[in-house]
Amino acid sequence: MNSKRQLAAILFADIAGYTALMQENEQQALRVLNHFREDIESIVPQFNGQIIQFYGDGCLIIFNSVVIALHCSIALQKSLKTPPKAPVRIGLHQGDILKEGGNIFGNSVNIAARIESMSIPGAVLLSEKVQSELKNQQDVPLTSLGHFEFKNVGHPIEVFAIAKDGFPIPRKNEIQGKFKTQSQEKSIAVLAFENRSSDPEQEYFSDGISEEIIYGLSQLDNLKVAGRKSSFSFKNSQRSSKEIGDELQVENILEGSVQKMGNKVRIRVQLVNAQDGFQIWTERFDRELEDIFSVQEEIAKEVVHKMKLSLLGNEKAKNFTSTKTHNVEAYQLYLEGRSYLDKRINIDLALNCFSNAIEIDPEFAAAYSSLAYAHFYKVTFTNHSPLAGFPQVEHAAQKALQIDSSIAEAHTMQGLVDFYFHYKFEKARQQYEEALLLQPNFADTYRVKAYFHSMLMEEHAAIANAERSFSMEPLSFNNHYSLADIYYRACQYDKAIDISRSLVQKYPESMAAKELLANAYFASENVSKAGEIFEKIQGFPKHISIYSSGRFLYAAQKGNEELCRNLLEHIAKEEKTIWISPGFQALMHLAIGEQKSALEILCRAYEERDPALLIIRCDPMWKQYRDQPEIQKITKQIPY
Repeated sequence: MNSKRQLAAILFADIAGYTALMQENEQQALRVLNHFREDIESIVPQFNGQIIQFYGDGCLIIFNSVVIALHCSIALQKSLKTPPKAPVRIGLHQGDILKEGGNIFGNSVNIAARIESMSIPGAVLLSEKVQSELKNQQDVPLTSLGHFEFKNVGHPIEVFAIAKDGFPIPRKNEIQGKFKTQSQEKSIAVLAFENRSSDPEQEYFSDGISEEIIYGLSQLDNLKVAGRKSSFSFKNSQRSSKEIGDELQVENILEGSVQKMGNKVRIRVQLVNAQDGFQIWTERFDRELEDIFSVQEEIAKEVVHKMKLSLLGNEKAKNFTSTKTHNVEAYQLYLEGRSYLDKRINIDLALNCFSNAIEIDPEFAAAYSSLAYAHFYKVTFTNHSPLAGFPQVEHAAQKALQIDSSIAEAHTMQGLVDFYFHYKFEKARQQYEEALLLQPNFADTYRVKAYFHSMLMEEHAAIANAERSFSMEPLSFNNHYSLADIYYRACQYDKAIDISRSLVQKYPESMAAKELLANAYFASENVSKAGEIFEKIQGFPKHISIYSSGRFLYAAQKGNEELCRNLLEHIAKEEKTIWISPGFQALMHLAIGEQKSALEILCRAYEERDPALLIIRCDPMWKQYRDQPEIQKITKQIPY
């Protein structure tokens, strides 16, 4: 029998729940099956695909091109949604196959079948091999679901989902399939190390040790590492290891202490099983302070070894520490700056710390990256002009990348500049993807990327990235807030309200959380619920941004235009010393019927690179205004 090897794109498809449907309604099941088969037989030849075989409620197809296979999958799912709707799952892979007697064999066929098994009705999932061939197909957004270990497949495979409108993305709790094990993935949380130094001001130093170990462990693709913000939320907590493990959904906890004595440092570390508190491993490190960098890497490697994790054959290529300096004074300034930055208690102090660290060590790449982050925070949280702030973000990010192009945070910062300042959206996309390749467990990049997709109206991708960020950092205020905000922007108000309500319960003092909840009520036309919150908020916001608009739009709708006018008078005085979003001001003028003033001010938004201009397309508060021809004329300056 003749056999032939070839490279092929392999498509598996089947009808989800067909057996149950057959038992429930045999005639309907047959109609669905006929629809499935007829669509495949009519659509696949249009894409030069070859139907290898139908088997029950499934089908195996091959193509010469992954691009063609992808577009055929999209066409199939769209057609199968017409009545009688066929709930079909599709999986794609590319690899070497053996054709023999009209059938095909090979490990690649097995992988395609495994990927299809974890799909859901209406979705198209594909392997990392297919994704790598689709980098120029920007019209088909993809989102990563993570790495999976399939039965009879020798290595973990990253799986992606099409994130176009109308294509569902499997949630983590929906994913089922033919995996090696259904047990919890290998996972760890690194808690904030206890500061046992006599000086309480040295707490940032012990925090920094923990942070560096988190960074080192997060380089491993096959290890789930709880994010810093979530892990550090248990600082000084009396909760048990089981309670912490359950909340962070991890099976191991690394805890320790740092005692700094002059030029010496003692670090104690223990790794425990989160469920029973059993001590897996403990170690004490006594070192000279100048040796602190090797201690961090040593601890990270020891933890990896003790957990019996492979380094995916790439140990030498991994950077277990992110500091890239051997100057202790510069490193301490860096850690101090990060502590200010993370708490947002004084961004200017953070900027000073990073600048001083760079002055001591001009090759300190991570300090430049953090400097970029601090400048971005200044634009975002302090009414600082984007025209002044974004060039500073870019300069610092570029310096970091010139010194070390492997720093994920620097790529994320450059992506923000490309998006918000240069309006180079595809370059921004590339920067975010590069950041995630370098550090796949960096929750901030997923959060930033969620807003990127939201403003490009790629709603499924936006939600997927926001949920991914939240799952990695479930105790982070930013990630919790952003998840609610992304659902709000996608007009999925029920979910936005549920998530915002839990945010308010968790952070009852947060004005931002209350405003977001009220905005979601207001946008969903539950005006009475919105009013209960808005009417308790008095005065003008300290930081005036587009997020504050709901309260004033509500007041105008209720006939209280005076509040908006008073706010605009307040802004006129404040603008003498600070920058205030012209997009926000324009919205206030529109709320009180002053369209001419609104358009005059909105024209400034493009020149000043006001982020509010990018939000107009997706912000529900702009819904009644954004389709006006005069406003569209302004927003069309942006090259979407």
